[in-house]
Amino acid sequence: MLLVDRPVKDVERPGNQITQTHSLAFLHERAGQPWRSFPPDEQAVLCLAQNALKRAESVIICLGGRAGRLGECLVGTGLLEALLLALHVVGKAGTPVHLLIDQGAVDLFDERLYQARYWPRIHVHAAPLGETFARAEALTQHHAGKQSLIIDLHGAHDGMPILRIEERPSASSPGASHAAPQTVTTLGCLFRVGVRSYATRGAQRRYADFMEALFALPAGALDGALAQPRIWLSAADEARYPALADDYGLHSSAHLIVCFFQSIVPAKCYGRWREVLTLLAQQVARRFPRQQLDFLIACGPDADLPEGVRLADMAAEFADFTGTRQNARTVVRATPALRDLAILVRHAALVLSNDTGPGHLAGALQVPTIVPYLPGNVYSKAVWASTPWHHGVTLEPNPFPAQRIEAAVLWDSTDIIDSIPAERLIMAVFDQLTNHLLSGGYRTPCSCRSVC
Repeated sequence: MLLVDRPVKDVERPGNQITQTHSLAFLHERAGQPWRSFPPDEQAVLCLAQNALKRAESVIICLGGRAGRLGECLVGTGLLEALLLALHVVGKAGTPVHLLIDQGAVDLFDERLYQARYWPRIHVHAAPLGETFARAEALTQHHAGKQSLIIDLHGAHDGMPILRIEERPSASSPGASHAAPQTVTTLGCLFRVGVRSYATRGAQRRYADFMEALFALPAGALDGALAQPRIWLSAADEARYPALADDYGLHSSAHLIVCFFQSIVPAKCYGRWREVLTLLAQQVARRFPRQQLDFLIACGPDADLPEGVRLADMAAEFADFTGTRQNARTVVRATPALRDLAILVRHAALVLSNDTGPGHLAGALQVPTIVPYLPGNVYSKAVWASTPWHHGVTLEPNPFPAQRIEAAVLWDSTDIIDSIPAERLIMAVFDQLTNHLLSGGYRTPCSCRSVC
């Protein structure tokens, strides 16, 4: 793609600071029209983004979710992985990278594993809610006189993406005419377009295609199979599984199925999970008569959850479930440590989940995940089946008008999500479990190797 420069527009000069601001909203339209060529004015803006990536002497990445939502943070790792691959493609492997992660999710991001996977100068920082940009600004102050690039992948920063270039007097020599200015380029509000709009590209290409478009990289420059939501676990994490399984009362002879049956949005809480578990136990008893199943119903803090899906509610609903001819058990437990939860999930045969944050954790660990989604475009399957390991089930074609689905979300109604037959879910569930059983069960994942 030929990129051309154009005269600077939207220039502000507060004091000695020079700022350019450019809209990247055209990337939203581009998502649904992959055959469309960028006109010269849009190419010029992408030229600025590409140049900022190639010249960056430090890269600061903001990652998190609205109100600390885990799901948005985890889905954003698909863009993070694509970005780190893009740095490698343009010859910037080794550039200092600072990952600013929501404080509530930072336990999932092991700095040493990113360093082993990519390069040693990657650093992870916890950011309190609402302070990611302030922390990013503070980090730029440590790179006065250099080129800094801020990449905003945070789900709380909604709206159309922008590119902002600020030229500031060097902090090391204020007022000195000969001092090299500091340039801070910000690519802001990337989450909405990168996650929602580019979902039309499909599970294998959505994150890679967005980063290729943003930085004007050749089509196919980024491997779509690698540019996916991902949480990395170490050999030491893997070694902790037996102790965790013992603590949770899981049986080594049983196949583990992790369940996330909660959500802070009642309209996404599928109320027919017991039917699904019953049908699954029947199918396993018929095909694999000696196989035992452990269902770990993992629960989060009760504080933000509606009545009916809290820990005590889960325990009451599933306490007496024993499957078919006693081939199943349920373990209902709170899971306060996210990294422990990730280790447990990584060893699961599959995950059954509402459309909720921990379900995205399962996909980011490459564990098959079965999720019922509301039909239509509200919390849609197209967007939130966020990885190739998500096997979403919904009602297609959608039999409900948009207003009725919106009303269900607004008034906490579960009638629409519960209209998905358990039999539709069980088809996807049993297919994935059968694949697991016939393949010999859990396999230790490959160790983290550098891609550079």
